[in-house]
Amino acid sequence: MKIICDFDGTVAANDVGSLLFRTFGDESCKEFVELWKQGEISSKQCLIEECRVTRVTKQELTRFADSQELDPYFKEFVQFCHGRGFDIEIVSDGLDFYINRILKNHGLDSSIEVRSNELTFKNEHRVKPQFPYFEHSCGQCANCKGHHVRQAKKCHSKVIYVGDGLSDRCGAQEADTVFAKRGRDLLEFCKQENIPHFEFENFGDVLNQLRHLKLY
Repeated sequence: MKIICDFDGTVAANDVGSLLFRTFGDESCKEFVELWKQGEISSKQCLIEECRVTRVTKQELTRFADSQELDPYFKEFVQFCHGRGFDIEIVSDGLDFYINRILKNHGLDSSIEVRSNELTFKNEHRVKPQFPYFEHSCGQCANCKGHHVRQAKKCHSKVIYVGDGLSDRCGAQEADTVFAKRGRDLLEFCKQENIPHFEFENFGDVLNQLRHLKLY
């Protein structure tokens, strides 16, 4: 069995990517996000535009990432899954710089594979996104999670998807079992599209469901 998790707002306590651009970008970042939510631009174009108006040094971005926390039950969840031989993968439409740094800070960087967009520094203050998975995109996602779920199904009998937001819709549509975070956009999408799902507040809830419902 494979478990694919979103990062921002799911594994991470905060939507780190959104907070990054609110902190180091300008007011136009809000406009880009609204255009993406309305389907007028892709998440790839949104990230390109957000990075274009962002000014941050590598040191500032490192300190920012160091201030971020994970879901309080995620490490316990990882230990449970590894103990039963379940594969865990983080698939994000966010950026590798902060994802890898936060996982490293919690001792998880070597135990979980990460598939995300990438962030590079053009110079001391300018950043640029790169999109290693865009060739598999649905057109709206920079890193389409539906593609990663389909790939996982080729070698796993069951794929569980855990997410919270709009970027998780493609992954949820392809997964065998979906966990959608309470009060977030993915949950509303699952209800609207009649996608069977479990609601969760944190990874303690996901862990309890795995233990008691024997989803594996």
